[in-house]
Amino acid sequence: MSVLAVVACKSAETPPKQQPAPAPAKPADDMDERMRHCPLALDGASTTVEDIPSGVRFTIVTPPAQVGEVQTRAHHIVEFAARKTREGHGGADAKGGGRMRNCPVVTDDVVIVATDTPTGATLDVTATAVDVLRAETRTRAAKFPFTGATVNVR
Repeated sequence: MSVLAVVACKSAETPPKQQPAPAPAKPADDMDERMRHCPLALDGASTTVEDIPSGVRFTIVTPPAQVGEVQTRAHHIVEFAARKTREGHGGADAKGGGRMRNCPVVTDDVVIVATDTPTGATLDVTATAVDVLRAETRTRAAKFPFTGATVNVR
């Protein structure tokens, strides 16, 4: 007769430390996605907002290395605001239709003109409802969520 014995012993060795699970990747942030086109949201950018006839002007000054990028974004926001105006007709008439909730530049029911400057760009945003535009601009500027850039309202 054969006897088979199985003996289990607890090892005197300490088990290797378990590595903590890697932190999950940060999910895409809706704000980050929308701010990637905002000309005000560049590291080191300083923006001044002031009233002009029929609207507001954003004067954006950036470090020299960012001038080209702010100008690209400024012209993009003009196209963004104009592109959806003639719903389904493929044309644009430079009046708002896009949506950007986090950028202080209002893009609904407005006309935006971008001008390149040696230190950045200006955006003139005008509307028929001037008081509404100015109030919304100030509300958004007060809540401007991007760190690394400043927005000053006059």
